[in-house]
Order: sequence, then C-alpha cells, then structure tokens
Amino acid sequence: TAFPMSPSLELSAVVPALAESKAVARGLPSRWLRKENQSDKDFRHSLCLNRLCTDLTSRDPDIRQKAAESLEHLSKGDSFASALASDLQPALCGLKPNENSPIKLAILGALRSIAEKGHAILVALHGSALLPCLEDQDILVRRKVSALYRVLAEEGAASMVAQDVKSIMHCFQATQASGVPLAAPLDALSAIAVAGEGLAVASVIQPLLTSLKDCRPKIRMSACTTLGAIASGGAKELLGSLGLCAEADGHGQATLFEMLVCTALDDRDDSVRLEAADALRCLPEADPDTCDETRHRFPQLVRRMRAKWHGERIGRKGEAFKIISDAMGMADEFGTKTSLEETLCAICQESFPADGGWCPHGDPQTLRCGHTFHEKCCSEWFSWVKRCGRMPSCPVCRATGHHVDA
Repeated sequence: TAFPMSPSLELSAVVPALAESKAVARGLPSRWLRKENQSDKDFRHSLCLNRLCTDLTSRDPDIRQKAAESLEHLSKGDSFASALASDLQPALCGLKPNENSPIKLAILGALRSIAEKGHAILVALHGSALLPCLEDQDILVRRKVSALYRVLAEEGAASMVAQDVKSIMHCFQATQASGVPLAAPLDALSAIAVAGEGLAVASVIQPLLTSLKDCRPKIRMSACTTLGAIASGGAKELLGSLGLCAEADGHGQATLFEMLVCTALDDRDDSVRLEAADALRCLPEADPDTCDETRHRFPQLVRRMRAKWHGERIGRKGEAFKIISDAMGMADEFGTKTSLEETLCAICQESFPADGGWCPHGDPQTLRCGHTFHEKCCSEWFSWVKRCGRMPSCPVCRATGHHVDA
C-alpha cells in the first residue's frame, strides 16, 4: 500500500532530482533557492567591488580610470549601490587632489547614484572628501560636486552638508572671478535652504545679493531662488538680524524686499523678473495681513509701481507685476487681481470652483508661500512627500514651513 508522503519528504525527494537534472525548472524558485541566488549575487558584487577598489590604487592611470567608470556604471543598480555604500572609503581614494579629472568625475557620478538610491546619509558622512573637489582646477569637477551637494540636500542630508555652505559659496565666487560662474553651487545652496537650513545659508547672503547684478541671467535667477528659500526659512527675525529687514536699523542699506521688487521690475530677462517676484512672496513684508503697512514703509516702491503700470502688463512681465501688486495690496488699484476661477491648480491642471461651486478636488487652499491648489490635491501631495521622508514643501516653489494635515 502506498502511503502519501509528507511535504518535507516530498521536498527532500524533489530537490536532489532538480539538482541532478539537466532540464530547466519552470515556475518561481523556492524560498531557499532565492536566498541562495541573492547570497551568490552579493558575493559576486563583493568580489567585483574589491577588485575595482584595488584597481583604483593602481599606478596606471588607465586602469584607475576604467575602474572608476565601472563603479559609476554599476552604482546605478540598487544592490551594487548598497554594497558600495556600506564601505565608501576605498572608492573615495579616487577623489584625491592630485587625481585625474575623469576619475574624479566618475567617482562623483557614482556617489550621486548612491545618494539618489537612499544612501545620502552615508555619502554625507564622508563630506570631508568632497571639500577638495570644490576647489579643483577643473570646472567640470566643481560643477559635478556642487550638483552632488544639491542631491544630498534633497535626499535628506541637508543638516549634514550645511556645515559646508561657506565652501560651496567660495566655489561659486572662484568661478565668478574666473569669468565662468557656475549656477550649480547656488542651486546647492537653495536646496540646503529649502530643506530647512536657511539659517546656515544666510551666513553667505551678502555674496548672493551681489549676484543679483551678475551679467548672466541664469546666475541672477539662481540667486533669487536661493534668497527666497532663505526668506521662507528665516522669516523676519533672521532678516532683521542681518540688517535686511524694513524694521532693522541698517546703515542706509536697502531691504531684501526692495532689492527683489527692483529686480522684478527692472531686470532685462523675463525669467529673472518672474523668479524675483516669486521669491519676494516668502518675505514677511508680502504678508497679505500687513500689505497696508508695507505700502506705508515703501512709498518709493508704490510710486514706481504706478509709473510702471502702463508698460508692464504683457506676457511674463505682466505676471511679475501682478505678483508684486498682490504682495503690496495694490491689485485692486491696478485691476490685476486674479480670481480663483481664472487660474488652474498646478498639481491637477484643472480650474478652481467658482464661488459656492462644487469641485471633486475640494476647495482652493492657499499655502503660506502664496500658491493655491485644490484641497485634495494639496493633501495628496503632502502625503506623498511624507512617505518619501522629505520635508513638506510647496510643489511649485519648494517653500517649507507649511502645516497641512496629510
């Protein structure tokens, strides 16, 4: 009589048969087989990583370059990036000051891939190895390490790289003095400020103000973005301590609000004008509850606004003028007040409901930065940001400090 085999006996009888058979097994592998394959994969990655790190110490520059390029390519995979992130020290030898630029660029590319795959903290722990790259003679290395700092800030390591703010600004100033200024360092500073380290970035605010007069539109636009990020994080107390607030007893120095308004009105580039106008929304003077007081503090700006009214209503220039008039409470005077029905939600690209109307996305909700979205769209956005482990920020300008239930 044949007795039914227990599951354990069946498995013990089947596994040797599969091992000895030359036929390809079909279907999903069993749990033990998946573990074995993953173990073999990790072992292969470990061997490959050790070999590449050994090649990085070779005296032959061609061997070192090939090893660095292989690390950059392999780090785009999740499992290899995790293996490399667990021990970055051997790979960082490719960032020595006397190393060739192509090797540095490849290593920086690998570090960026690792940071983008959730290992930004581990990369930021080795920030001391990145500092020499900010002073490198090759401008491409400076740009790539600045982009890496931006990614680190965006991926949750802003508090760790905030100590390098002055070095990042020195990198920008060095490129500016050479006649080829990079916007990447300013973008890194903006990302650090948006991530909640506005106080640290404010320590280099004076060079940022000087950058508003740079001859290159991209530099002026990046400077406006960074200033807006600092303002949204520091608010009135921070700006007042720097002598850049209307309430501060400065020595005849223009306030940040005045600088941004003048830039938004007079800059030659439309994109810079719009960026400056968007940045001043984060300033305390742009608070809708204090617009009457703002007009009283800045009568010269009120006169300029009235003089500009007839020539600045077309295209993107008109958009910047509209933002300024809203910030100063002069929208009714100029007829530039935009009704909610005439605008679109930047998230779903659908219009807002009319007064008393119903909308499946909910009522309009305005964030502290001044941007308005549907209530449901805004809630879903903040829920997604929270799941990603990032600081709540506006989906348009990335201003932080919002309190939205998600």
